[in-house]
Amino acid sequence: MSRGSDPVDRLVRLVEGATDDDVRATTFVRGLALGALVGAAIAGSTIWQRRRHPSPDAETEIEPPSTSR
Repeated sequence: MSRGSDPVDRLVRLVEGATDDDVRATTFVRGLALGALVGAAIAGSTIWQRRRHPSPDAETEIEPPSTSR
């Protein structure tokens, strides 16, 4: 994949080329970036907590339900 077709590059070019009249595109890209950062922080925090304090249920093996009637 060429570097020019990268979605992030296209967004950066959109923001860089945005005029004052194109506020919606700039606002959208800022919100998209902020959402990605918040999502990454939440996911990282969840992974960190699970590694530090594994739940006792994670260590027990789950038995499949019985198929006999």
